[in-house]
Amino acid sequence: VDITTLIVNPTPTITGSFLLNGTATQPVPDTYDLTQAIGGQSGSAWNSVTLDLTQPFNFDVDVFLGFNDNGADGLAFVLQQVNTSVGSSGGGIGYAGITPSFGVEFDTWQNGNQADPWFDHIAIQQDGDLNHAGPNNLFPATGFPPGNINIEDGLWHNVIFSWDPVTFNFTVVFDGTPLINYYNNIVANIFGNNPNV
Repeated sequence: VDITTLIVNPTPTITGSFLLNGTATQPVPDTYDLTQAIGGQSGSAWNSVTLDLTQPFNFDVDVFLGFNDNGADGLAFVLQQVNTSVGSSGGGIGYAGITPSFGVEFDTWQNGNQADPWFDHIAIQQDGDLNHAGPNNLFPATGFPPGNINIEDGLWHNVIFSWDPVTFNFTVVFDGTPLINYYNNIVANIFGNNPNV
């Protein structure tokens, strides 16, 4: 079990608040503890404001993935249209089964039934299907941080998620290093031409 915490600094400015579920708490402004270092924890923080994917976005967040390499399971940045109370626990990393969805997972535990690699990894999955060997794996499991097999290092890490609706380019930069450069018209191909997530 690991502590997972994130600090959110969205751009453009989102005026809504985050809706918390499960074990998630907000200990100080703009900081969300999704889980504590206790077994059986599951939490989520969904923005109450709908995001329009016809517009570009840039989310700059800081994440803390704990300090226990034997902890589990990670966290995910997810775009979805279902509602603000959905989520999952354990190996589902908070988004298993959410359809339609576009999820960037930060997986810190090897689940053999999901074709997880043995190292901590980042990937993009569609429709809450976490199987890296399946058709909903949009960006293959890639080790992070680069050159390091363990992200549960007790440090805060900066992650920037960006979307360009003109070029259909989605990027993820981790501690200044580009890890994902993915092209897909996710509005048409994942969200059925509904840009509101």
